[in-house]
Amino acid sequence: MQSALGLLGFVVYIAAIVALAAGITWLVVRLTPAKKPDTAPKT
Repeated sequence: MQSALGLLGFVVYIAAIVALAAGITWLVVRLTPAKKPDTAPKT
């Protein structure tokens, strides 16, 4: 039973790390202004 709880805790830990990384990525994408593409024709 102890190893099953340890495995469950490990899975929850991995899920928390992935969720944290996704949240930070989402936050950076929202806060960082997007660069506007240069639409001027090149000659």
